[in-house]
Amino acid sequence: MSVYLGYDVLELNYDRVGAIDERVERKASRLDNKTGKRFIDAESPAANPVRPFSWSAVGKVEKAALRAFLDARVGRAVPFWLPSFQWDLTLKEDLNSGVTIATVVWCRYREQMFGTTGGRRHLALWPYGIGTPMQFYKIADADDPGNGVTESLTLSPGATQTYLKDTTVLSFLKLCRLEDDLVSVRYLGGDVAVATIQVRELPLEAPV
Repeated sequence: MSVYLGYDVLELNYDRVGAIDERVERKASRLDNKTGKRFIDAESPAANPVRPFSWSAVGKVEKAALRAFLDARVGRAVPFWLPSFQWDLTLKEDLNSGVTIATVVWCRYREQMFGTTGGRRHLALWPYGIGTPMQFYKIADADDPGNGVTESLTLSPGATQTYLKDTTVLSFLKLCRLEDDLVSVRYLGGDVAVATIQVRELPLEAPV
């Protein structure tokens, strides 16, 4: 398991079975004088989504890895990075080794995601389908030139390899913790274990 900025990274591409029930929770106060308009005052700059994922382990080695990961969390105490495993951003141009500026397809990242929290400031990059390990980067700065076509991201560190625009996955790294202190592991036939794990994202605790 890799470590990034002091936290473990769960690089497991989890099972995608059944519906994903994601709850988006945000601390807010409702201002209501009972006779006029109601107002909602958000007390937190970012929500704390809660969602499950399923982890299937086959054989003694994979089952040991599952147990070791859960034990290392100490319940809800120890956070970890969870990649989204989605194409959250798309390279517009190839990113060459050593380069710090990544040009991505415009998606209002600078306007809507590059804020005061660290929630969308960290990326996992890897070539799709090749089996190359993930590499992790912090988005130190972002620029929107206003052309509605591209945006520029300043990566730290610079690219450790060349990433091709057509095959590179750019997924957000989300700092999370377990939602429950106890996680049940079901042991099935054929030396298979399955755990459904609830996690809560911690955007306000992710490094900025």
